[in-house]
Amino acid sequence: MKDKQIRATTVQWLVVTAMLVIIIIGMFVEFFSTNSESAQMQIEKNFMATTESYATKLRERLIGIQKSGKTIVSVVEKYSKTGLELAEEATEALYVNTDAYMVIMADTNGKGVNQNREWVSLVKTDYFEQIKDGKEQFLYLDNDGITNKEAVLAVIPIYNTQGEEQTVGGMLLVYYPISEFSNFIRGSEFDGNSFYFITDMSGNILESYEGSNVVLNSTTLWELIPDENAKERLKTRMESESNGIINAVDGNVNYRLIYEPVKINDWYMIIGVKTDYAQMLQNQSWDNTKSMFINLVVILCVFFAVIAIMVTINKIRSNEKNRDLADKADTDLLTDLNNKLATERKIKEYIATHPKELGLLFVLDIDNFKKINDTMGHAFGDEVLRTLGHQLRGEFRVSDIIGRAGGDEFMIFLKKIKDETLVEQEANRVAQFFSNFQAGEYVKYSATASIGAAVYPKDAKDFEGLYKAADKALYKAKERGKNQLAFYGDES
Repeated sequence: MKDKQIRATTVQWLVVTAMLVIIIIGMFVEFFSTNSESAQMQIEKNFMATTESYATKLRERLIGIQKSGKTIVSVVEKYSKTGLELAEEATEALYVNTDAYMVIMADTNGKGVNQNREWVSLVKTDYFEQIKDGKEQFLYLDNDGITNKEAVLAVIPIYNTQGEEQTVGGMLLVYYPISEFSNFIRGSEFDGNSFYFITDMSGNILESYEGSNVVLNSTTLWELIPDENAKERLKTRMESESNGIINAVDGNVNYRLIYEPVKINDWYMIIGVKTDYAQMLQNQSWDNTKSMFINLVVILCVFFAVIAIMVTINKIRSNEKNRDLADKADTDLLTDLNNKLATERKIKEYIATHPKELGLLFVLDIDNFKKINDTMGHAFGDEVLRTLGHQLRGEFRVSDIIGRAGGDEFMIFLKKIKDETLVEQEANRVAQFFSNFQAGEYVKYSATASIGAAVYPKDAKDFEGLYKAADKALYKAKERGKNQLAFYGDES
């Protein structure tokens, strides 16, 4: 009886073991039969992701420059003082803060001024007829007609408003060097077995970069696709702004051509990877996957332990990196203070979380800063700004919000003012600060400032209103002769 039970138990375990073996064998058969195709799909997915990342990077750079230009234009449109001085300052500011190699503010007749405060004429350029109406657009220029450089031109209209009617009174032209395309293409991508270019729907190659193992003979996109049916399919997909992969040939070399819309005009980002290299990656992926699958059974526990440790470490590093990146994104590079966006955001956050606590906003401009730049040089002007930023940071509490709004304009927001008796005391301290302020290592320069002050929530209950109130007070201080502080509502 006991032997029968043992035999029955043994048979059960053998059956279970046999079923497990059959299942494992079935898994191996299924795995090996389908993984080759999966490897190909994964490689193509990586190709698509890489192409998309470059298309996105190019688009974000151009849109970023356009947004910066629109910000400048909004300032120009805001004030009625749209003369030469404002145009010069606007073009110079945009040039300094973007990757543009040239910035021009022009009227619709083609007369303009560049970032170097030089007069330029656009009338004889090949593209003036396309831009003279001031329509917002991007253009590819094989020659900018001024410096003879190849560029992408961002055209941003400047509107004149009279009553409810808006007319185009001019335009801001921002020239981005198309050669910068090569700078954000990593030369080691795909071990140099690939080429990269930007094309339009006509197949014209606007800019290209070739890997170390590639010599591209074709001069247009369509030369790479000898099959007419494939060419027509690609044209149809590009017209609908689709992405994908297609076979291509350049001379005797076969390529896998990955295309991704830039989503600016009809431009496309193209990456061509040698077919034999793509096959090598696929085989390599397949071999690595086989090895990983076989070894996974043995080292599963260790694997998960390592993954857990790596995830923890990477999370810590990622959090640290994100904090560093956030700090850098919020910092004005010249003064190490908060930049304009960070300053505004932090003030808004404080107001949202402390709706009933007193706060004090100062907006200040350095008096005659343009004269400092003109007479003592921009380097000394930067030194004045840098020194001011350093001393302001040391003058106030760490919890207070101090930032550079741009140019020579600074904002100081003092938190948690206990009562209104301290408002005048703090204002006197800010005004007194400039009586002793000096900049320059070898040449000491005593700079003064005009300061506008507004009290939260007395003068305004949101940031926008508070800033306008302080800015209005700033202009009152300037009207009184500069080198002084004025409060909002102080009309005397």
